[in-house]
Amino acid sequence: MEFPTALGGERSLLAVADNLRRKCDFLILAPRGGSLEGEVASLGLTHLPFAFRDAQGNRLPDDVLFPRLEALLREHHCDLLHANSLTLCRFAGRHRERISIPVTGHLRDIMRLSAKAMGDLTRLDRLIAVSRATAEAYFDQGYPRGGITVIHNGIDCDSYLSLPRFTLRRELQLPPECRVAVVIGQIGLRKGHDTLLEALSNVAPSLPEWHFLFLGERFSNKAESHEFIEQLDQISARAGLEPRIHWLGYMNDVPSVLAQADLLIHPARQEPFGRVLLEAAAAGVAILATDVGGTTELLKHGETAWLVPPNDVARLAAACQEVMQNQALRETLGSSARDHVKRNFTLEESSQAHLKIWRACLSSAGV
Repeated sequence: MEFPTALGGERSLLAVADNLRRKCDFLILAPRGGSLEGEVASLGLTHLPFAFRDAQGNRLPDDVLFPRLEALLREHHCDLLHANSLTLCRFAGRHRERISIPVTGHLRDIMRLSAKAMGDLTRLDRLIAVSRATAEAYFDQGYPRGGITVIHNGIDCDSYLSLPRFTLRRELQLPPECRVAVVIGQIGLRKGHDTLLEALSNVAPSLPEWHFLFLGERFSNKAESHEFIEQLDQISARAGLEPRIHWLGYMNDVPSVLAQADLLIHPARQEPFGRVLLEAAAAGVAILATDVGGTTELLKHGETAWLVPPNDVARLAAACQEVMQNQALRETLGSSARDHVKRNFTLEESSQAHLKIWRACLSSAGV
């Protein structure tokens, strides 16, 4: 894995590894020093420290990385390598002819790629996409049809029934009777935080009982990312929302937060297949989200979520007003979403689909 933080893609793969531990031995190659290391340890999986970046966050060159990877694969007698991000898929593809074992990869992002980048991907034995929308995005760019298998993320709904490990409102010194809407995800332009804050500027004054919790960090150091953070602060200050906007940074215990939330808002401009949507549904929390990417493969407007177009401040504001003022609607959406994912997006089914792909690759290689 590329980064030390346990985000949606990392948690999804770890859940599969945990589910399949009796059938496979998993070695997690990942950097030290972040929440991911703790997640791996808590599951009792083996963590092999492997840094893809230097202390300043810059990617190490391939001529440094590949010999280290090759040595680890040989030392631990690995049978298959799985790359869990687009960047790692490209890295493995560039060196595929020098890797003696099958190599699979995960497409968890929808991005425009150069011909060279697409060529890197085509060298892998198999690609897994988290949604049909994700797979189609790469087929449209010329990736051969038939070379990508869609496997939706799965989830263990029962694990979201446990009591929270802290009292959210007391920890944040919020009024005990207040309503809480949470936004969970990296702080970046594609997640649409700016659209949401503009929408809340219009409706929050008429919803004084609501507080808004933003969980997530900014990982990009690009100038545009810093400017985006400044823009969010300006919108919040201009609207007088600051006392009710709470920036909490990265939080590892998402289930405890969701157990105490009244609403999840996901205003993304792009979303291949948001794990946080699965998690909110598993927790029975009402979801207000944008209709983008693979979201409609998971949720249906008016039945399991309230969906609106992306980048539409007016529609999002109206939806916030509608859902926040209607407790019965929130309860119906949350209950229906939980029932839906419990039937159709199980961790067991997703894990078995992964295992089928990996076994097929091993069989083709004569392993």
